[in-house]
Amino acid sequence: MIDCIKCKMSKESIEIMNFKGDLGVEIKESVCNECFLEWENDMQMKVMNEYRLDLSNKEHREFLIKKMREFFTLIETEL
Repeated sequence: MIDCIKCKMSKESIEIMNFKGDLGVEIKESVCNECFLEWENDMQMKVMNEYRLDLSNKEHREFLIKKMREFFTLIETEL
């Protein structure tokens, strides 16, 4: 169980994580499985279609990650 930053409830943690590294750890520790699946199965595709993103383009992938952080209300840290 985790306290989800998105829905503000205590729910089951993410079962399958597609992101590796620090971002994957941050999402897994902050977002519940239900909210993650909402992003992965619905919102991600809507963002990709609305902005006509091509994930072979690095800038488009970075933009999608930015939108995902906004969706989950994760604060982006400066490197």
